[in-house]
Formats: sequence, structure tokens, C-alpha cells
Amino acid sequence: MKKTLLWLLVAAFLFGVFFGGCGKKPEPVVVPVVEEIEEEEEIEDLTVRVQNVKPVAVVINNHRAAWPQSGLQQASLVYEFLVEGGTTRYLAVFDRHFEENFLVGPVRSLRPYFGEQAREYGGVIAHSGYSVSTQEMIKGMGLKQITSAEYLWRDSSRNAPHNLYTDISKLFKARGASDITELEFEPVELPGGYEEESNPVITYSASYKVSYKYDAENGEYLRFINGGPLTDRESGKQYSASRVIVRTAKHTNVPGPDALVDIDLSGSGDGFLYEAGRKYEIRWEKKDGKTGYYYKDGTRVETGWGNTWIQVVRSL
Repeated sequence: MKKTLLWLLVAAFLFGVFFGGCGKKPEPVVVPVVEEIEEEEEIEDLTVRVQNVKPVAVVINNHRAAWPQSGLQQASLVYEFLVEGGTTRYLAVFDRHFEENFLVGPVRSLRPYFGEQAREYGGVIAHSGYSVSTQEMIKGMGLKQITSAEYLWRDSSRNAPHNLYTDISKLFKARGASDITELEFEPVELPGGYEEESNPVITYSASYKVSYKYDAENGEYLRFINGGPLTDRESGKQYSASRVIVRTAKHTNVPGPDALVDIDLSGSGDGFLYEAGRKYEIRWEKKDGKTGYYYKDGTRVETGWGNTWIQVVRSL
């Protein structure tokens, strides 16, 4: 009897569940709708924007007693030329707009080929004087020479003649007024036909060797002299370059009491470009008063952005 009653209760329960549910509308299942919002990809703007002004060039001392120098990192181009005695001297070209003032120096005396190179940038050049031979050789160049004590001064903490300085505000004042030109450089793929070489070495004499080490992380060439880093006097940072050009030129010893070296910057010649850890064979050519640098396929090397060090060496 108890077993029969149990089965009746179970049957009643199942009947209620099954048929009771049939009279109700099923509740709708709500499925949440997730909208896929496409995030706009932030495309990195690689355009290089440069504010250029009329250039001014400065002859910079590179005697050991002049180390460390000031202001070379801010120059758009730095030329290194051999002078007498197996040492070198720099020609720094400043053609950018600067918000803040900074020191430049030590300033040193002029050589004819410094004046000739400065003519490509308008012929405004700061220096500390010249020899009788140089005076004769620069006649007719039409240079605007900055030599006045209004723009140059001696630093008593250093020994003469390695203590003559200027600053960018005085240089631009001496140069004269200039408009600011906005330039843009789009990123371009460097051509093929290169060697994987990152660390150029240039020997000017038995006692003077220049070398660079490529810093791939920052895309720059760190500069060394005789194995030691060349640093800026004010910032203490090592000088670096976006690219390095090594170019040939005919060197001639000039007879006379000054024992000058003269460098012929005309015509054309060979060279190498070091950029982005690559080494390219290039050609240089001076036409219509301007020197251009060209890859093997004739494409011009772009030096309008970043900073470039140009090492001028003897023709083989």
C-alpha cells in the first residue's frame, strides 16, 4: 500500500511539471550584444620637421688643449680638415633656429679651404684671424668675417690661444636678420648596395685617429678621438652624428714661412657614407658652387635633417 502511494505521488509530480509548463510561454533568453569598436590605429608620424635659418660657419679648434669643445652637437654639419702639423680643425655650420642660447668654441684661425667651404653656406664665417698667406689666398672670396670682440671673447679659465669663444645669439646677430623656413622630410628607405659596417675609422696622422661607433638603439654614430670619447664641455655628453661622410680631396703643401696645407674642394671625387649601420660607396661633385653627395645610382644623399660629420681626407 505504501509503495503504491509513493508511485502515485511521483506520477502526480511529473504530470504537473510536464503539463504545467506547457501552458506558459517560454521566457526569452536575453543575449547581450557586444559591439566591436574598432580602435583607430595610431600611425606614428615619422616626418622630420626642421626650422632653418641663414647659415653661419665657425672655425673650431681641435688641438688637445681645446678639448672638450662647445656647441658642435648643435651644428647641422661639421667638416673636419687637416691643418699643418698633422692636426685637424673643424668648420661647424649652424643653420637651425634655436630657442635657447649656447656656447660655441674654442674659435680658431682661418685657412683658405675653410673660407671656400663656408661660401657654399653664404660665406658668413667666424674665426680668430689668419696668416699672411691665407690673407692672400682668400682675396676675392667675398667672405663676411666675424672677428670682432663684440662677438668673441676669451675665457680666462683656459690658456690662449685655446680659449676664444662665442655663442649662437652673437653669431646670428653678426650674421644679420633671417627668416625661419619650415622644412619637412618624409622618411625614405635607404637604397641597397651597401656593406654592413658600423664603425668607421679615419687616420689623419700617426698621432691622430678618428673613429665612430654605431649606436643602433638611438640610430647615431658616437665619436671618438684616439680611442677616447669626444664630449661637449657644457653638457658632458659624447658627440654623435646621424651620418658620417668620408670624402677625398687633393692636399697640397704651400711653401713659405706658414707651412700651410691647401685643400682643393673643386671638381669631384670618391667617398663613403655611413648611415643606419650601413656603408655606401658614394661620389661627390661640386657644381655651381655647391657640393652634392650621390649614391652609385645617382640619387642624392639627404643631409637636410639630423646632423652630418664630413671627414675630408687626402686623395689616394
